[in-house]
Amino acid sequence: MNLEQIYNSIRNRIDSIDFTDLWEGFHPFRFALYNDTECYFDGRYIEKTEEFHANTSIVYNGENIAIWMLKEEPEDIDLLAASIVHEMFHAFQKECGENRYPDENRALLEYRYSPENLSAKLQEAEMMLDILLEGKENRYSELLGMRRFRKERFPNQYDYEARIEQIEGTARYIELCALSKIAPDKGRTMFMGMLDELTAAGNYFPVRIISYSIGAAFLCCIKKCSSFRFTRFSDRPLSDEIIDDIPFTPVEITNDPDMEKHLTAYNAETERIISTALEKGEICLEGKYPLVSLNIWDARWNGKYAVSNYIVVYRDDDRQKVLNGNFVVEIDADLNILTVYRQ
Repeated sequence: MNLEQIYNSIRNRIDSIDFTDLWEGFHPFRFALYNDTECYFDGRYIEKTEEFHANTSIVYNGENIAIWMLKEEPEDIDLLAASIVHEMFHAFQKECGENRYPDENRALLEYRYSPENLSAKLQEAEMMLDILLEGKENRYSELLGMRRFRKERFPNQYDYEARIEQIEGTARYIELCALSKIAPDKGRTMFMGMLDELTAAGNYFPVRIISYSIGAAFLCCIKKCSSFRFTRFSDRPLSDEIIDDIPFTPVEITNDPDMEKHLTAYNAETERIISTALEKGEICLEGKYPLVSLNIWDARWNGKYAVSNYIVVYRDDDRQKVLNGNFVVEIDADLNILTVYRQ
């Protein structure tokens, strides 16, 4: 794999984009491509440091940059370029002092999957499709009303979801807009695929992942139906601010049978993973260690044990340590790791 050649192909596509058309004040950031043995950054090969992990934005030599791990030759350079613009937007958020991040560790312990909340979100998805595909802009006020209802009825869930939409939903929106600039037909395909995701109940587990697409679709609805300035930075998630003036109206929600079925299956799979690891009994860590982070992408929680794939990060005195692998982690209410079992 020739990282330099791939980098230059991506660079050419990114250079064709007017970033201010994507988001007010947004500008390109330098980026790096890397694999297990090489790292190519801003036109030259460099030595990869420990900061290079996953696809994200990092601080490298005091500078916010985007990074992308290439395990194999990319199939579509247009899609990859848009994904890197997504990570550049995370660098932009950091540069602008974005502070609306969710507390992922606390949310792990406190977020509760509710069939009523999720069924209401499924109804919101139908409203967004009507707005974006059928031109039914009259449903926009109904969409905001449902969100106001959910905020009052499920404040903790709404706050967590709104913060994921703020951080990752906006970046997914930028990725979609960037791809539409680079390759309009592919942008349209991505847009339609994103909307399809929203109507499938099974995609709501874990809720963090679907919130990327929900947040992006919600921004598309806002842009189409209102003059709300969502590009400004604030102390509150835009999904919270935009319903300030919406009156609370109780809504009777009928739990979606498909959503209930998938929730039951999700909980059963969580218990299966945990019980299998406990029966196996392979302990990797035992004691009392402050949790730094799990793999929040698809973490699970049953009230006592968390499931974390690929990584667990914890603090041992003044040192931060990492366990690599798939684990089940016993965590107390103060976010201390008590026991780590290998799956």
